[in-house]
Amino acid sequence: MKLVAALSLLQVLPMAMSKKHGNSFERRSRNATHGDLAERQIVETNYVTETVWVDPTPAETSTSPVDGQPTTQLEIAALASPSDSIVPEEDSITSTTSSAVISIETDTVIYGLSQATNPIDTFVSSSIESGTVSDSSSVITTSTDAPSTTSGAVEAQGITISAGLNITLGGGNPVKGNSDKKVFAHFMIGIVYAYTLESWLEDIKLAKSKGIDGFALNIGLDSYTQPQLDLAYKAAEISGDFVCFISFDFNWYTVDNTTGVSDMMKRYNDLPAQFKVDGKPFVSSFIGDGFDWAAVGSGCGQEIYAVPFWAPTQENADNKGLSGLFSWTAWASKDNGPIDQPLTTVQDEAYIDVVGKANKVYMAPVSSWFFTHFGKEVPWSKNWLFKSENLWKYRWDQILELGDKLNFLEMVTWNDYGESHNLRNWGGLHSDDGSSKWAQGLDHLPMLDLSLPYIKAWKSGSKTPIVDKDQVFYWYRPHLKSAECDSTDNYGSKPDGWDIVADTVFVTTMTKLGGTIKVTSGSNQPVLKLVKPGVQSVEIPMAAGKQTFEFFTLTGGYKKGEATVEVSDQCWKPMTSNYTAIYNYNYHSGVLNC
Repeated sequence: MKLVAALSLLQVLPMAMSKKHGNSFERRSRNATHGDLAERQIVETNYVTETVWVDPTPAETSTSPVDGQPTTQLEIAALASPSDSIVPEEDSITSTTSSAVISIETDTVIYGLSQATNPIDTFVSSSIESGTVSDSSSVITTSTDAPSTTSGAVEAQGITISAGLNITLGGGNPVKGNSDKKVFAHFMIGIVYAYTLESWLEDIKLAKSKGIDGFALNIGLDSYTQPQLDLAYKAAEISGDFVCFISFDFNWYTVDNTTGVSDMMKRYNDLPAQFKVDGKPFVSSFIGDGFDWAAVGSGCGQEIYAVPFWAPTQENADNKGLSGLFSWTAWASKDNGPIDQPLTTVQDEAYIDVVGKANKVYMAPVSSWFFTHFGKEVPWSKNWLFKSENLWKYRWDQILELGDKLNFLEMVTWNDYGESHNLRNWGGLHSDDGSSKWAQGLDHLPMLDLSLPYIKAWKSGSKTPIVDKDQVFYWYRPHLKSAECDSTDNYGSKPDGWDIVADTVFVTTMTKLGGTIKVTSGSNQPVLKLVKPGVQSVEIPMAAGKQTFEFFTLTGGYKKGEATVEVSDQCWKPMTSNYTAIYNYNYHSGVLNC
């Protein structure tokens, strides 16, 4: 399939006057459509190095298909200094046209200005065929479906559009992949004592729709563990094409309890929904180094496929009772404490090295966040975060780079609200371990949509996400770091690591042909950003107030949305009325679909 893209950033601007200030420009102008004076102050910040609007005026929008493909005209604003005051000289107004050209040869977008009585469309079209950007002589007439803005002489500024960009588009020819690759989600049985069969069916339906193949069922020694496992396996069987395996939690199990483990496994090993590799029932664990998995296999009366979370040593990898190793190192940390560094693949490579020498498998972790804030009201008091701000996106990039070195992935987690890395939202028939204070009311589900193009790519063997629709994802914390509430907080202080995170709105775009996003964070001036085809991330300074997002795509789409949770300069007020204000370094997310 041949997709044709054109970027024509065109508008009519009656210029009043201009004054250059260093590396920026300022304009006060008349809007040609509405005829009234409107000031457009636009600033380029060093933080995001993007264009920022003040008081944009929307206009009528429309799209038109060309050769079966919708096209969009996008508009570019001038760079300006917001601190100067320019009085308009209405007699000096002239008509100008600003436009942008994608240069495939130079891999940049060049902004230009032309003086003309009538607007002139100036653009170069490009085509994407089999995921490669190339020159094309196709002529495309574009139509405006973005807000009308004003601009003047714009300094040349670039956005990288890689010639030969390796984007895998939905409907194309995916790379032949490994059908044995599986993605699981870590599910905490310990908080779902009241789950019904319907509850399990709902969770499995959601997980399947997001590319997840099964649940790793974390269990302890609760009285309701076995009844809930029965329901989970039954629901997976009813749902079809979904599997389960047990992940024994050695916070509760002991390394001498091989009989208890084998007895539990025997109940489920031969059920239709049990995940098996080479006919062997798959099993995992949280910690438990030194546990005798070979004895468990003997107790089960059959070979098992054990992939526990053990340290990446050659001795562990060579253990005859194991088929592989799993890592829980999903966040950057040192001695289980926060550090101001991103997660690297150093630990992954350590696991890959030792299991490779033993001819065994590696199951890698993927997680979106970590924040826990249990106070003295519970015996398991703990209060820290790991730096996770844009972890979800760049960790998936790492997964694609590691590619076939990984046999299985495990999302950490599906429903551990206490550590804020839950992908399923708070709600439903589960118990409250005290985490509702910082989990309830915050949406994490969009992160599952963000991961889906990566899952498709990893399974197919692609190094880039398979983007088949235009989407904008965003996430941010619900209050600024400056908020103070030691006197009312359940722990009495901010979490360890609070000072290494930023007051930032994180945005990731997924587009087939590129486009423009506009983000307004509270009282901050709006930020306008051109985005490339494929996946791109942007970080926007966060301010208290409403968070709004607009998305213009080169496939003709437009979407505007306002996040359901405002950012506050005060501490978080839990949804339950009997709780006082607390520090909440969890996140809220959303998505715009075009």
